[in-house]
Amino acid sequence: MTMDMAFDILLKGGIVVTGTGISKTDVGVKNGSIIALGPDLSAEHAREVLDVTGKYIFPGIIDVHVHPVYLDDVEASSRVAAYGGTTTLLHFAYARTGESLYEQVEKMLLDGQRRSLLDFGLHGGMFEAPRQVPEIPKVMELGVRTFKFFLTYLKQGWYTDDYQLIKAMDILAERSGMAIVHCENGGAIDYLEDKYLKGPNASARFFNASRPAALEEEGIFRTIRLAEVVGCKVYIPHVTAERALRPIRMAQQEGLPVYAETCPQYLNLTQDIIETRGALAKIGPPIRSAGDNEALWAALRDGTLSVVASDHAPKAKDVNGDFLVQGFGSPQIETLLPMTYLGGVNAGHLSLVRLVQVLSENPARIFGLFPRKGSITVGADADLVVFDPNREFTIRAENQHSNVGYTLFEGRTVLGWPEMSFQRGKRILWNGEIVAEPGQGQFLPTLEHCSEPV
Repeated sequence: MTMDMAFDILLKGGIVVTGTGISKTDVGVKNGSIIALGPDLSAEHAREVLDVTGKYIFPGIIDVHVHPVYLDDVEASSRVAAYGGTTTLLHFAYARTGESLYEQVEKMLLDGQRRSLLDFGLHGGMFEAPRQVPEIPKVMELGVRTFKFFLTYLKQGWYTDDYQLIKAMDILAERSGMAIVHCENGGAIDYLEDKYLKGPNASARFFNASRPAALEEEGIFRTIRLAEVVGCKVYIPHVTAERALRPIRMAQQEGLPVYAETCPQYLNLTQDIIETRGALAKIGPPIRSAGDNEALWAALRDGTLSVVASDHAPKAKDVNGDFLVQGFGSPQIETLLPMTYLGGVNAGHLSLVRLVQVLSENPARIFGLFPRKGSITVGADADLVVFDPNREFTIRAENQHSNVGYTLFEGRTVLGWPEMSFQRGKRILWNGEIVAEPGQGQFLPTLEHCSEPV
């Protein structure tokens, strides 16, 4: 080895898992990039050699669905994510009614550059579409090229109607952007909430009846067909139900650019949690049945679903208060990798390779970060997670790091936990603690080098 090939860090003896295969491979890192891969790299000139024998080395986990506007802000979200092995985040930057979309996106971009521990990108999100949709072209100049719309939450004032949605999709299609759409039927849900969740007989146990899977399916179908008319790429987040997969499969079979995601809470929990945890388990769309769990795992295997993301939305809730007025959302980011590994690999639903594809490679491909992110190849950023498949860990609110103080996976024992992580060759997770500093993360423009998911 020449001195030019001397490593800043050499990881020896690990089992490298990528979207293309598994191999016992050493990983050499220099100046923030992977510069060598091989079965027995020389440690002669390495500044630091880490023995990771028997551990998996994954490309850094990429969480593309994070809401840093509740109890965990941009800095806290990045810190909590890092404890779970995530190295890259895509945040939603929302403009509420009366706010400028451009100003809110720029504000979060600058905040992230100052305070994020991890590399990050942004999605624009809007609550007042007539005012904010015209701002999309200007926002795209910031490097933000994906935009979120809600077909639900009429009462909260978040809803985007069909006119504004197809208008936004037309703008995005002309500029190679992508629409991210929360797909349910807001008007029907508001009626069903009035029917089931108001009055003397109101109960959390009727929550799922107020947001049935049929309305998720309807919203997905409508979104896809509007996008088809103007030729817009669409990303469907947090798919929860077997029947919601039907319009996605149909569109993909037709060759339409439709991509879809689910989340660990929809893969590993069932709807009875709403009766045991009440408002803490109030998320939208809701957690559904064991049969839906199985259908979602199958859809991850066959490629209908390409991504698993957290939908991290840690909100304070009053479990003794009026269920109807409690917010939607739960903390999920720290357990993204462990719970997907537990329910996927340990339970036989996913191969190790597919795990890496849905948590790292495909997010990078769809959002234009691959192969810099989401891969372990020479020239890629040295974003790496060392994962101990034999470490047993019981998830409890007291050992999680979100500011919210609860977890839907309370008491769940997992086998497999992240041991250390690196971003661009810098230590992030080390000896169970986060050693990265605020401002260490870099902003990542999205959709620059997109490729189809695998």
